[in-house]
Amino acid sequence: MNTKDQIISAIKQALNKLSIDKQIILTEPKNFGDYSTNIALTLKNQLNKNPLEIANLIVTHIDKEKYFIEKIEIAKPGFINFFVKNNIFVEQVNEINEKGLDYGKLNQNQKINIEFVSVNPTGFLHLGHARGAAVGATLANVLEFAGNKVFKEYYINDAGNQIDLLAISVFTRYLQHFKKDVKMPENSYIGQDIVWVAHVIIEKYRDKFVSSSFENEEVRNFFKNASVFILMNQIKKDLKLLGIEFDKFASEKLLYKENKIQQALSKLKGTYEKDGALWLKTSDFGDDKDRVLIKKDGSYTYFLPDIAYHNQKFLDNGGVDKLIDVWGADHIGYIKRMEIALSQLGYDSKNDFKVLTCQIVRLMKDGQELKMSKRKGITFTARELVHLVGKDAVRFFMIDRSENSGLDFDVEIAKENSQKNPVFMVQYAYARANQLLNKGKYLNQKASKISEALAIKLINVLKDFPELIKKISVNYKINLISEYLIKLAKEFNSFYSNVKIINSKNETSLLALVKATKTVLEIAMKLIGVSTPERM
Repeated sequence: MNTKDQIISAIKQALNKLSIDKQIILTEPKNFGDYSTNIALTLKNQLNKNPLEIANLIVTHIDKEKYFIEKIEIAKPGFINFFVKNNIFVEQVNEINEKGLDYGKLNQNQKINIEFVSVNPTGFLHLGHARGAAVGATLANVLEFAGNKVFKEYYINDAGNQIDLLAISVFTRYLQHFKKDVKMPENSYIGQDIVWVAHVIIEKYRDKFVSSSFENEEVRNFFKNASVFILMNQIKKDLKLLGIEFDKFASEKLLYKENKIQQALSKLKGTYEKDGALWLKTSDFGDDKDRVLIKKDGSYTYFLPDIAYHNQKFLDNGGVDKLIDVWGADHIGYIKRMEIALSQLGYDSKNDFKVLTCQIVRLMKDGQELKMSKRKGITFTARELVHLVGKDAVRFFMIDRSENSGLDFDVEIAKENSQKNPVFMVQYAYARANQLLNKGKYLNQKASKISEALAIKLINVLKDFPELIKKISVNYKINLISEYLIKLAKEFNSFYSNVKIINSKNETSLLALVKATKTVLEIAMKLIGVSTPERM
């Protein structure tokens, strides 16, 4: 139990003795103790008493010794301020150093499937995909750190109209290379990545298909399979540049081949036939209209394979407890119908299915947005961004705001080697801690006394880390980690700049605190995929 929880428990015990049930809010004031509460003020009307009188009444029922409280002060108009015993801070430092990289770990013991990125293999990864990649990978790391078995999955949409369009786009670029007078089909993919795929095929097969027709099934299938294979290899390389690995790449085509779609359809409730098509009744459950599953011509809509895929994810790996999907914001309208479909399959979609939607990323330079348009073939790729600012900056900046908020990625700040760049600041704090430990020849001795105000402020940040992990494992707000790292780095830099550590009378205890800080920095940085340089 951290010190904040201890104070809350102390107040709760006092309120119980007074037969009062009230939510307790603690703040961390700068000049009035370690913690403060306004509980007495909130009870004024309920008890019909002066807040100062209520505060005194509560304090008389608090067991200071049991909860390691040094002293309690009451301040007008009714605040209760708590000063924690110093040995609590010493114990906190020693606990971190004893647990090492296990500090903050939980034992939630769930099986969770996280599907993220899942970019249609119709081009390279762009900025939005990089954000989804960083969000999904970081959340997977946190949930695993919280004691869950996590399966990271990428769904390849390698069937359907988009792959048909990809194939004809590449085939047309292939023919154009040989001076064939052919125009790009309407709504085709016209980016330079498509030209590149065509040239990869040309390098291997030369003019083999120049006289071929796309109406030929064998040719059509070749360009489908070759294009998907080539682009997926590039996507996997880009993911590796971002430091991201998957446990499984799931194929939509396999759902057809292995009869998974029919299996899901057979257990799906709420289907009905109308106008020669098969529909799913979703309008009764909050959707704006019912959805077609199988069209009049017998072909599937994109919705049905997706339902089958989610059904299969629940069944794979011996069955999982929860599915988490990371989608682009353009899919937000799709969430409700998928929740309904999963409920119609018999799953508890309200509790066991969660979708995070990533809003767009704007690339900024000198205060101006660098425009892009995938349809026009002008796209900033994830690979280009990594080469421009480095993997660490991409991973950090992409989770620096809540995923459902738009993100401005300032490339100039990301490239700066200064405290303006939060990645540099955090890594520099880590390297500085490492340098201190080497200079002081610290050999994992225990702390025995810590009384410096800035040291205690730093410890108060360190002790919040386990609660942070617990919170993120429930609300999935991974941007809280980057916020925490920035706060921790700032507190450590303030401590480093203003407290004499090496050759001080309290050197061993202060170095133990430096070690604890380095440990928590390392854990948090690894969770978000940022490297931990020993020297800078």
